[in-house]
Amino acid sequence: MEHIKLSYQTNMWGLKVPFPKLNHWKEWYQGDFGNSVYYLDWDQILKYHVGAGFTGVELMFHMKPYIEQFFETGENFAAFARERGIEEITATFAIAMDSHRPECYEKTMNHLLSMAEFTKKLGGHRMTVMPCSGYFGNGPLSAEQLKHAAGLMNEFGKHCSQMDIIPCVHSEFWCAINKYDLERYIELLDHKVTGFCLDTAQVGILGFDVVDFYDKYHDFVKFFHLKDTNRLGAEDEMRFCAGAEFQDSGDRWFWELGAGDIDFKGLWKLLKKYRYEGFMSLETDGTPDPMATMLLSKYYISRELFPIYQ
Repeated sequence: MEHIKLSYQTNMWGLKVPFPKLNHWKEWYQGDFGNSVYYLDWDQILKYHVGAGFTGVELMFHMKPYIEQFFETGENFAAFARERGIEEITATFAIAMDSHRPECYEKTMNHLLSMAEFTKKLGGHRMTVMPCSGYFGNGPLSAEQLKHAAGLMNEFGKHCSQMDIIPCVHSEFWCAINKYDLERYIELLDHKVTGFCLDTAQVGILGFDVVDFYDKYHDFVKFFHLKDTNRLGAEDEMRFCAGAEFQDSGDRWFWELGAGDIDFKGLWKLLKKYRYEGFMSLETDGTPDPMATMLLSKYYISRELFPIYQ
């Protein structure tokens, strides 16, 4: 029996999925030889997930209004997904924008609470939360600003605990809470009501060794985003610039699992050591072809990683 189940972070299926289900798309696109129609509705997309071996799905905050428009409630979407073989909405993703600014506390908290309520309706028990705004124009944070950001997350965690949800901090290489203060931020968090989502590529780009990081924080890590990179320890000037994640040159930061330099086999040995069980999300940021990246990564996971921890 495999101890790890796979989820997929849906951010690469477009900023929105414009239809719940297309019943007559063959007639609509009889003469269209492009592939865009294959990615327009949740019915098809969820079938791709399950067909590829991903029985969980993670939703971005910008998908909330469209899901509510087409399915009316999170409960209806979750039922729709289960009918197609999705076992669990494993998480939702939100941003604690301006968490370091006391004057923005109410606005930031209201956004997060709205996503928590949505997560609860989906039947989910995790949120992945970028802990602050981007570095450009905001960083470096002062000690007081870092304390404000952690205080907001701790208070949000208390609200979430009443809904059986744990907010998992998702560090980004371009976030205002960055390489030089991430561990101090983690120390300021209440680990009883918050957790950490270890995004392998983001943490690697920051300059941390992913295997060492998980070894140190394994009790605090409650979820994973799996993606590869060949830019370990990227320079500050690259990470701190405006729009850092989207290069003008079109260069990719992230790659299919096994195509970069992350030591996934070392990580998997620690997953076995610490008996991690449950879902992990594949995330395919920046790929020109989400389906190809999904399948190539699944091949690597099945052939190279799953045998390590069975």
